[in-house]
Amino acid sequence: MNARVSELLLAGPAEAADLGGYLSRLLRFDKAAAVRVVASGSAVGVYGQPPFDVLTLRTVALGPGEAVTGADIDSTGIGIDITSIDIDSTGITDTDSIDITVSAGDLLHAIADDGSLALPRPLAGATAWTGFLPPRVGWQATGELPVAEVETAALAGIAEFKERAEAIPDRERTRASVDGLAAEIWDRPLSFGLSVRAAHAARAMAFLGQAQSASVVVRSAGRWLRLDAPFGTVVVRTGTGLLAG
Repeated sequence: MNARVSELLLAGPAEAADLGGYLSRLLRFDKAAAVRVVASGSAVGVYGQPPFDVLTLRTVALGPGEAVTGADIDSTGIGIDITSIDIDSTGITDTDSIDITVSAGDLLHAIADDGSLALPRPLAGATAWTGFLPPRVGWQATGELPVAEVETAALAGIAEFKERAEAIPDRERTRASVDGLAAEIWDRPLSFGLSVRAAHAARAMAFLGQAQSASVVVRSAGRWLRLDAPFGTVVVRTGTGLLAG
């Protein structure tokens, strides 16, 4: 991170609340969660990894005069355009942008009600996923899905998992058997190459919102797929897992 940039100003209290809600949901899954913060152009994006073998991205607008050199809010309306942010292998972009990995808890506590955000110290040892983000170029829209369809798929998977997990005899209910059942359900196809896993993550992270008439957009870049929902993005890598080579 450039030493000159130690604080950001979000566009307002609504953006502060949105970012705080996202971080709180990540922390409910993992109290020691790390996030990668990328600020460029007129928005800041925060990547996280909830326990669904996916990455998530929540972006919020910066206040007037806070724009930093780089990409602006993209045409999907979700914030930072991950198709054009120039992230090199060191995790540092140009001298006026920010790219750091920090504690999700520290970042949450740093958000002030007025939208000011004092950036915490970077984590000394980043987790594996933070150095393995999706590509910055080459994304192509592959289709759209109704929010209602995505939520229905997630709810059906949750109900089936609960019913079948409870039916496993006690002597056979091992971590491996439960994990295998989860993988069977969440790896089922949804649409456009995505699995139900993406729907589950989008719902769990409150990315779908309440408007059942809204749509999500699916984009692809090589082996990566992203689901751009009304209130956030879920990114998955097809093949043998999120961190596959």
